[in-house]
Amino acid sequence: MLELVWPGKVDAAGRALASGIVAEPLEWQPQYGLLNNPCSLSVQFFSHRVFAGENLDVLQWLRKGHEKYDVIYIDPPYNTGSQLTYSDKKSARDNQSGGGSVGWLSEIYPRLLLAKELLHEHGVMFVSIDDNESCHLLTLMREIFGHENHLGTIKWRRKRKPSFLDKHMSALFEYVLVFTRNSRVCPKLLGDLTEESTRPVLNASNKIVERVVPPQFPAQCADGVYPPGAYTNRSLTFELLDPLVVVEGQVQSTARVRGPFRIQQQIWETTGYITRNFGLRRRVLPHEQKRRHAEDDGSSWPTNEDGQDELRAVFGEERVFDFPKPVGLLSRLLSMIPQVDTNRPQRCLDFYAGSGSFLIAALEQSRNDQIQRQVDLVQSREKVRKGAAERYSDIAEICAHRVLVDSQLRGFSPSFDFLQLQQQE
Repeated sequence: MLELVWPGKVDAAGRALASGIVAEPLEWQPQYGLLNNPCSLSVQFFSHRVFAGENLDVLQWLRKGHEKYDVIYIDPPYNTGSQLTYSDKKSARDNQSGGGSVGWLSEIYPRLLLAKELLHEHGVMFVSIDDNESCHLLTLMREIFGHENHLGTIKWRRKRKPSFLDKHMSALFEYVLVFTRNSRVCPKLLGDLTEESTRPVLNASNKIVERVVPPQFPAQCADGVYPPGAYTNRSLTFELLDPLVVVEGQVQSTARVRGPFRIQQQIWETTGYITRNFGLRRRVLPHEQKRRHAEDDGSSWPTNEDGQDELRAVFGEERVFDFPKPVGLLSRLLSMIPQVDTNRPQRCLDFYAGSGSFLIAALEQSRNDQIQRQVDLVQSREKVRKGAAERYSDIAEICAHRVLVDSQLRGFSPSFDFLQLQQQE
């Protein structure tokens, strides 16, 4: 096995050990009113949690409580050369003494060790990263999780247009590393729905039975009177027992048809139709559509520009956060994970929460697939840069305001618990 070694690695691993901390309630009041009469799609008997504090402390606290997650997503700092705020003093010292990658690795290493412990055996972890540390991160995660548990790497197009300020090449793509705790029990990751929208209703080897074509039955064929008799379409033959009258795309009166039908009368009545060339076919119901195998191509997914548009819908034109991940990207990732236990919500964690997009994505995806999700966000109290500092004390406050307001702007009324961790006396 390939091992990544750097000065301070042993000390970094030691920082994954639990410290004496306890969780305390933290109340945040939004600086502008929430919508009246929010629309909740379902009754939720659980709360989403937003932790304000150092993620290393929160991860230790979660491990102490034996918490387990089905999905973990993180978007850690990319170490692009700008001044980074590391979450513990030791990492900062490593950064000063050994270069940017050393400090970055010393920060991420203990958090990945804890993340693996918090992940269910069948769980999946997604990590966003760019070229600056992708090689180091992939090597490190393979070391921690095992090479066999690397499910793949998604190539995500992060912006629509290239930047002409780049010296040599414009970087359009970033990556999402996908790992599981145990590939032997991890369920198959799901891709998009198949494009199959219709199916045949006849099968040559089936028993000949009779079906009824009711009035107002949809018909794409030309208007007219179709007399009784045998009709063949794509080598499949059926017999019309009564005259069938079509006017403006609808059958006018009841007609009987005999053939090797593969569906029952009720499905035929609710989904069937007559084709343009007078064949018989039916629409595919939503629950019948199959999902493709997950793919590593994220080039057509929402971009960082979409993420900024989403924040503007909440905060106005004020730029409160740089490079927020778009909700659509995170929804696509969540859609890959099937629900293993239908008796409980799918538990999700993001311990580099930033603007809180992951929780909004979970709400949106639950609306799409009806899978209940409970999300924990963790965001440090890093000071806000630029003009937003006049309104918000730190990024954790921005995150809390975003999930409060954006969830209701989108028609949700979830329950939130806001928590901070304190050292135990």
